[in-house]
Amino acid sequence: MPNQPNQNELFAAVDELLAGEPELPPPGERARLREAAGITQARLAQVLRTSTQTVKNWENGRSEPRPPRREAYLRLLEGWAAKHPAAPVTEPAPETFTGSVPAPEQPAPAGPAYDPVPVPANSLPPNRPAVAASRPVGAPRTASTARRPSRPKAAAPAADSRFPNGPLAVLDGDGTVYCLGGVLLDCPAATIAQLVEWTLQESGIGQARLHRHGKDSDPLIVLTQSAAVRLGLPERLEDRRDLRLAEDHPVVRQLAKAKWKLTQRGFGPWPRIYRPAEAGRRQCVQLAILPWGALDTRAWRELDEITDPRLRSRIAALC
Repeated sequence: MPNQPNQNELFAAVDELLAGEPELPPPGERARLREAAGITQARLAQVLRTSTQTVKNWENGRSEPRPPRREAYLRLLEGWAAKHPAAPVTEPAPETFTGSVPAPEQPAPAGPAYDPVPVPANSLPPNRPAVAASRPVGAPRTASTARRPSRPKAAAPAADSRFPNGPLAVLDGDGTVYCLGGVLLDCPAATIAQLVEWTLQESGIGQARLHRHGKDSDPLIVLTQSAAVRLGLPERLEDRRDLRLAEDHPVVRQLAKAKWKLTQRGFGPWPRIYRPAEAGRRQCVQLAILPWGALDTRAWRELDEITDPRLRSRIAALC
């Protein structure tokens, strides 16, 4: 008979279930990210130790990856998404008619422009009324036959004001946060727990959901070596097998004291820190710790493809 779990274990499992597992991008976005990275389906299948047909099924929605490949595939897609963000979809504005309005046509002359040929009266069949005069060729059409105006197109949705500073940022040891678009922020956090609070409440970093059935993307904060040390993290992970901090590490205990939780992967190079969702709103931050090998140089060698110059130069100097 299996051991009975205690109440704390059950509550921890329920809280993690409420927070929701990280969602994979839609199948079409998975294919777009792979093609943007210049990787073939066969090469991806080789890396994930599966078949090419399985990768095809993931990208056309016929099947979904399962652990342990799901976590590895999700990490790969998140790395590609940071390098190749999707262009925002906006609807074109209705075209404005700039042509000249045609002048009204001149009415036809009252009399015929040719000599009518007389028709004998007996040429018409009996009891048949004379046909009414047809509409002159140049007469304008009535309103009932005019073309109806086209339905106005819906206006493009406005950008989400909650996330003005983009989906990710780089935190340096002096507290400077490098955001997309050349925006610089000052982060006063001295601990990981304070960094998570600041990111969710003050930074304006994140990304709104792409469709109404989706979820907002969790903000991603990249920590440099000096930033990691400033926040109490070791320069190198001692546990090289599991690649995570021990449960009794001060940083892990600080997070638990502040009511923050970690996923089952623990505090590794890509820790996900969360609280149970409130009113359907996620409270989760993703970290990428550079000195622990979060960004493999083999995957980040093509830094010229990152469009933002300031962020590109910052990551290039750190990887």
